[in-house]
Amino acid sequence: MSFGGAYKLSDEQRMDWLQLIRSTQIGPKIFHKLINKFGGAGNAIEALPEFIAQTNNKKIKLASRDNILKEWDAIHKFGARIIVMGEAEYPEALTFSANPPPLLTVLGDISQLQKPALSIVGTRNCSALGLKLTHSLAKQVGAAGYSIVSGFARGIDSKAHIAALETGTIACLAGGINIIYPPENADLYKEFLNFKGLFISEMPFGLNPRAVHFPRRNRIIAGISQATLVVEAAVKSGSLITANMALDLGREVFAIPGNPLDPRAAGPNSLIKDNAVLVRHKDDILTALAFAKNKPQQLIATTENETAHQQVDLFAEPNPTETENLAIIPNEPQQKPKPEDIILKLLTTSPIELDFLLRESNLDVDIFHVALTKLELDDKIEQIYGQGVQLS
Repeated sequence: MSFGGAYKLSDEQRMDWLQLIRSTQIGPKIFHKLINKFGGAGNAIEALPEFIAQTNNKKIKLASRDNILKEWDAIHKFGARIIVMGEAEYPEALTFSANPPPLLTVLGDISQLQKPALSIVGTRNCSALGLKLTHSLAKQVGAAGYSIVSGFARGIDSKAHIAALETGTIACLAGGINIIYPPENADLYKEFLNFKGLFISEMPFGLNPRAVHFPRRNRIIAGISQATLVVEAAVKSGSLITANMALDLGREVFAIPGNPLDPRAAGPNSLIKDNAVLVRHKDDILTALAFAKNKPQQLIATTENETAHQQVDLFAEPNPTETENLAIIPNEPQQKPKPEDIILKLLTTSPIELDFLLRESNLDVDIFHVALTKLELDDKIEQIYGQGVQLS
């Protein structure tokens, strides 16, 4: 099947696509191979016993049509819907990526998929300065007509989404479209639907995210955008995996430099060393994005020598969980951090304004100032007149 031109599937055809991709041991690579070989998802389902016999892959198991009907009903009762690769609404840039998802479940402002996009990623344990830069750049680039894409995680991801709610933002989820993770983003989830936000997921409705799902989500973040910006991240982190995926696709990668002594700057600094675009302000991004928008995308072909083990690890999924309502995954119980630790985690060796630091710490004003005094007496921080506070 060719994906060169836009077409529209019937609901029955969509359910065929859903049944095929939800089948055990069938990921995007095998899915596309099957529909190209047999001329469509319906034909592939009929020919699956023949394919299993030819390939001697007895682990492939067709998803139950009853389970597919349950997922289909749950998706639509929830207010979401399914779009498939090749339809006009499916994001073009994602089509030209490695192992693009055959279908996406979407909820919210679907027009965001038709805009050029910038992905912004970074660490969950970010600094206040990183949050401030993220907010500023996401807001400015969003105002220039780009949709801001991220992974709905704590820290940099959430700040990028918040800054772009009024201009347009896309959250790529690692779990089902109805699963709120992390739980503290429950209010942000609602804000998405009140403003110009869109949720997308390739995962079954009701599926709770696990560690293995996040690399899959990261490939969508990299593939759906013309470029990726890394704000703060460790060298070995999901954000750097996303950036390297973007580089492999021939997409632009931006990075904000940081102090070499701050481990959160190690990722961006290493990317800059490897020729990522150093970002000082929004114009560094917008100038490069203007070129990227007009640069023809290259189809990334999946090599035939990929092992079955790789296919199983990345794309095999269990049957969908029966869930019709919004679900919040609770955090594991943890000891409450000290106010001093909260503040220290937000600081770098560059000064940040006290009012911004207070806001991002979520501490009571009195507790915040007592903690600041303790840290200053211990020579762990210093206040820079007219600029704010920084690590000593």
